Amino acid sequence: MKVIFGQIKDIYDVETYQFAKQLGAEGLNFNTPQLPGEEYWTYEDLQALVDRCGEYGMSVDMLENVPIEFYDDVMLAGPKRDRQIENYCKIIENMGRAGIPVLGHHFAPNFVWRTSNDVIGRGNVHVTAYDARVEARTGNSVQYSYVDDRPIPEREVLWENYAYFLDHVLPVAEQSNVRLAVHPSDPPMEVCGGAARIFASLEDLKYAESLAKGSPAWGLNLCLGCMSEIEGEKTVLEAIKYFGPKKELIQIHFRDVCGTLPAFKECFLGEGNFDPAKVMVALRDYGFDGYIMDDHVPAIVNDSPWGHRARAHQTGYIMGLIKMMELVK
Repeated sequence: MKVIFGQIKDIYDVETYQFAKQLGAEGLNFNTPQLPGEEYWTYEDLQALVDRCGEYGMSVDMLENVPIEFYDDVMLAGPKRDRQIENYCKIIENMGRAGIPVLGHHFAPNFVWRTSNDVIGRGNVHVTAYDARVEARTGNSVQYSYVDDRPIPEREVLWENYAYFLDHVLPVAEQSNVRLAVHPSDPPMEVCGGAARIFASLEDLKYAESLAKGSPAWGLNLCLGCMSEIEGEKTVLEAIKYFGPKKELIQIHFRDVCGTLPAFKECFLGEGNFDPAKVMVALRDYGFDGYIMDDHVPAIVNDSPWGHRARAHQTGYIMGLIKMMELVK
């Protein structure tokens, strides 16, 4: 397993590169990095990012998500779909040339949803939360991102659009030695914010796997928090047991929540639904040898907007678990 730092957008944030290095992380994951380009990312800009991070002893192991406007018509089957897929393939090819091995994606036009950004957790920390009952009663929700005001198709159509996408991009990914890692829907619900969503269950992820038709370029950016939101530790372990031996777990978002759908709140590792030590051992036992990182973190007192204090805690916790795991047979 390789511990990396993620949720980085600013490609010039050298303090974060140094911070990650100081904490002992080995690589970086940029989430929707602020790279130039109105339709795709060029090889020159991607290589410049790799070179800049290399100056600080850090590798670029993954780019998680392209800007939504790069592939909104891919998700919605709009008039620019084929052009956007062509540009998406250019990104994959350019990443391969620059030596960036993983491109993460979601297929949720309304992305991540919560009903609150300000629920109180342990020690009066502030965390995000979701309660489907609150949303149903009040209509209130926190919308992190979405395509525009166009209607979102029903699930069946979204699945058709995802299959069309995979059929076109996976052969290019295979040729470019780049793997495409899909993130589960968060929250994992078939309808959220009044719109259909896919990747809302373990069965959905298995169906997505079938659409990849055995391509070695397809895999999961498995968010343990999303799996925990379903049935807690049970779903987390089931997902690891199913996808781990197939080498389809590309990256792990090692986070957890308290409670399961219809309501949960985010939390520190160790106080949520699953036993972090048990899960780490399961990852090892079922063959996971990819990237592992923190993800969403609580808003700790006096922390930065990015969450340096909380991420240091979360990353140290993960590293400690990995060291522990080496001693457990």
